[in-house]
Amino acid sequence: MTALDYIIVIVFLSGIFATGAYFRRWVGSPDDFFVAGRKITPFLLASALTVSNISIYSLIGVSGTASRYGISIIWQTWTGSMALVFAGLFVLPIMRRLKVRTVPEFLELRYNGAVRLLISFLWMFRLAFWIGVMLYAGAVAAHQITGYLSVEFWILLLAAVIVTYTAAGGMWSLVFTDSLQFLMMMVGLLLLLPLAMHSVGWWPGLVAKVPPGHLELVSQFGKYNWEFVIAILLLGIQWACLDQGLLQHAFSSQNTAVVSKGLVLSGVMTAPFALLWVIPGIASSILHPNLPQPEAAIPSLIVGLFPAGLLGVFVCGLLASTMSAIAANLSATATLFTNDIFARFLKRRSGERAILIAVRSTVVIAGLLMVVLAFQVPRLGGAVDAYLTVISITDMPLFVIAIVGGLLWRRATSAGAISGYLAGAAAGVWLKFNLGAGILTVTLGSAGAALAVCVGASLLTRRSHGEGVAAVFAATSMSAEEEHSGASSSMVPQSLGGKVSLAILAFGFLLFCCGVGLAATGLAHSSLAAGVGMCIYFAGGLLRTMYR
Repeated sequence: MTALDYIIVIVFLSGIFATGAYFRRWVGSPDDFFVAGRKITPFLLASALTVSNISIYSLIGVSGTASRYGISIIWQTWTGSMALVFAGLFVLPIMRRLKVRTVPEFLELRYNGAVRLLISFLWMFRLAFWIGVMLYAGAVAAHQITGYLSVEFWILLLAAVIVTYTAAGGMWSLVFTDSLQFLMMMVGLLLLLPLAMHSVGWWPGLVAKVPPGHLELVSQFGKYNWEFVIAILLLGIQWACLDQGLLQHAFSSQNTAVVSKGLVLSGVMTAPFALLWVIPGIASSILHPNLPQPEAAIPSLIVGLFPAGLLGVFVCGLLASTMSAIAANLSATATLFTNDIFARFLKRRSGERAILIAVRSTVVIAGLLMVVLAFQVPRLGGAVDAYLTVISITDMPLFVIAIVGGLLWRRATSAGAISGYLAGAAAGVWLKFNLGAGILTVTLGSAGAALAVCVGASLLTRRSHGEGVAAVFAATSMSAEEEHSGASSSMVPQSLGGKVSLAILAFGFLLFCCGVGLAATGLAHSSLAAGVGMCIYFAGGLLRTMYR
């Protein structure tokens, strides 16, 4: 990097730091910090969600995996985009009507405080692990591109900036810095793709030089085959419905209509962006075929391709993706502790000032834990494998107790929820580490065990008839206020346009499933069917937001 590149990076980091300091004055209550006063518009929500989802994990981890294993890893992003559409249309409006701040708060409303406390503790460590992975990936990329000092230096520098602006401005700071970082990241990615493709001879050169099967979207065999697509779709739905960082953005929206439009638009926007890092990752396998670590694919590519000035812009894009995703999850971790443990159990009569002090202190403590975990990532086998292992074990049991039992089955009890979650996580650990099972087996096994134990334990214990349960199931329908204002999102379409769009959505999903299923037999054009089905699904989702 030249002096010009360093100046660009320093100005960018200073601007992010100053933004957090500026928005500190906007935070006068816990709701301002946690959910930005619930005043976020559709565009701000969509851009904030998109940049949070396009994290350093995608730009470094997923692109590196693509360089080694091929394009099929792109489904981790694409199924996540499909899940955003599903959650925006059918799940998140319910959560927004309840006006909760966190998933554990919803679980207490549906079950009791014991379920809330259990998930709060477990999910704090789950989020801390995730942001540690992202911090490490960002630090490795920054070090490899700049050659300046060490990975440890970059871990500490990035952590200091992120913790400062997150603690100062809360969700207001995150939303507005996300929008700025979204623009920086897109500039860098849009510059990278044509430079990488030019270096390998554009698409004909890429096709001629990559190994056989490297460009097959849904493969019959291999590490990221059709089984991976099914597993990552299930995990993506869980993520889109229950990820605290994502939900905290959604809970900041003005109303349920904004939730639906913002999530669907974010899902549609994110899908084509995946090509901007997956294709260069594959190109890197041609230009730099013997890299010791796959995470080095994109950094090695841009060091060789970008001239002075542009390299600094792309480094800002990488740092933007790192800081945005980490800040969202860091804020979510602090919100979990403050909202679900401190304010609820440790300090029941705390005033707003005490809660704000607690949440900012928690951001700092969680930031320190993030740094410690970031130093441990090299021992876990790389960013992608470590992340997939954790989510296949922990995430589906939460989906079972929160969505399947929480929203679809009134008979589910708190005893069923607690025992179901613990049994599902234990089954996932046993399948992964004792039997060495693949991601689909672990995902289905953890979900199946959680469901079986949750149902059995619920049938053996007394059903709850509290006000919270009634409020949860009442939230599945539009409120009188929504009906009157017209700013609503209904799961059941009321107009002809709504019904047609829902039919298009369902047809697209069915075609996608058929394509993935047929890939297991090695049938020709199965990848095409899956891709076309996904596009039709997105079209149906967009149309659904336009009609009641």
